[in-house]
Amino acid sequence: MVEFVVIASVLLLLIMGTIQFAMIYQAKITLNYAAFETARAGSLNNARMWAMELAFARAMAPLYTTPYVKDSGGTCKSDFELGRFEGPEVALQLSNVKCAREHVRDMLAEGHARILLVNPGPDSFDGDNAVTEHGRTFIPNDNLMYRSAFPDALSGQSVQDANLIKVHIGYCFELLVPLVDRLINRMVASAPSTLEPENFGPAAAGSFAAACTATHDPQRYGVPIYAQAVMRMQSEPVRDAFCSGQCSEDSGWPRAKF
Repeated sequence: MVEFVVIASVLLLLIMGTIQFAMIYQAKITLNYAAFETARAGSLNNARMWAMELAFARAMAPLYTTPYVKDSGGTCKSDFELGRFEGPEVALQLSNVKCAREHVRDMLAEGHARILLVNPGPDSFDGDNAVTEHGRTFIPNDNLMYRSAFPDALSGQSVQDANLIKVHIGYCFELLVPLVDRLINRMVASAPSTLEPENFGPAAAGSFAAACTATHDPQRYGVPIYAQAVMRMQSEPVRDAFCSGQCSEDSGWPRAKF
């Protein structure tokens, strides 16, 4: 009995940890695909943030699509909130997918996910590669083969370089397995010490990782995961002043610390 009690606690922790890391791996694979879809949407829609955010929400929705959550009178609610305990319908419905996408968009608004447009950046539009017509600043995308490949003095980019879109996405994955969620969060958020040499934090102050691992919300333990994607622009990049809470006040451009 004593041996069983000693071994069972360690074995249970290993099993729960395996389940949690499998969920993190699933989220990472989904995020890799979402980064590709985000870059693709930006490539086809003038590198505009609204298009990339919609594509990101669409690609990440499978993680949160469940028959237990559906649209009820314009608000997404779970069966438990609606007082239904007999179980959901067998088949997924459109409202289930809609609620999943809304959840991802809420994560963007709340800072649990961030899309950073690395390229083209502000300097790409301030140099000689950009053109301003009718109050619209853009980088030409046509006939790139025949345009000069000489880099611009301000941005250090050629017009071909400026027509590469690169996105860096940070995603704060919520740990769901009891006990293991606190352990992983503590390892990420705390600095290593003599008693806890397994820790590998903390993150830089003000960074996305620091906000993700903060314990200000005791009901949510998160771990940051990242993905990047690079793609050739299929439309002319346009200076876009809109981004969901990720713009700096001075330039209207995404500047997030990861």
